[in-house]
Amino acid sequence: MKNTYSEELDYASQIIKEAGYLYIKQPQAPADIYMKGEYDVVTSTDYAIESFIIDKLSKNFPGDKILSEESYTELLTDERTWVIDPLDGTNNYARKIPTYGIQIALLIKKQPVIAAIYLPELEEMYTAHVNNGSYLNGRKISVNSSVELNQAVISMGDFSKNGDRVEKNRIRLLGIAKIANRIAQLKMWGAACYDLASLAVGRTDAYLVYSYDLWDVMPGYLIAKEAGAIFAQLTGEPFDVSATTTIGASNPELMNALLKLLKL
Repeated sequence: MKNTYSEELDYASQIIKEAGYLYIKQPQAPADIYMKGEYDVVTSTDYAIESFIIDKLSKNFPGDKILSEESYTELLTDERTWVIDPLDGTNNYARKIPTYGIQIALLIKKQPVIAAIYLPELEEMYTAHVNNGSYLNGRKISVNSSVELNQAVISMGDFSKNGDRVEKNRIRLLGIAKIANRIAQLKMWGAACYDLASLAVGRTDAYLVYSYDLWDVMPGYLIAKEAGAIFAQLTGEPFDVSATTTIGASNPELMNALLKLLKL
């Protein structure tokens, strides 16, 4: 069948695993850590992995566009576009917390068709191909589809560090207060790749995020969706790539219960 993008998925998963080995598993030197704004950090590993992946993609798919966190931040168009987060969870990496990863997705007409997330410390490779399911190290995975609200383990995206962080974080705290006494557990891992991989494989049951960039969530969105998760905006509108808030849940009943509590 034409246009299955299996070649792209195989190549994407290969190069992010290779990058993890070269720059995380067997680095030539310790990473340098720099401040990125007042509250965030970036490391030399972010830049090295980004450069490695972009070089590989540019040579293998020379006509494709690239969006990446550290260097390539053009506006998304309908063209074939690779979206890269070379090191999602940089703070975790810098502090030797193992929940970080390398992630990539290919978008066609602004929709992801393949995605891969590699978690080097856990040696976990998550892959997804639109309409073909999601896999962890080659094994098909699915969400925990029967959990109810009172049993739900939910992860939430980081607090905002941007200029309008006070208002954004006020809304986050209101959301936490609304669900705190209604769910089993709330976690904040500090890496969207780990949040969404955990939802996809059934370790958690929902994911809430109040602000993000495209490269933070697009790979994990496809992986969780192909594993059976459903998505919406916290306004109740359908999810799309221009959304600024997102909720992912493992089943419609849980989604409805969370939207009832959290709808903006």
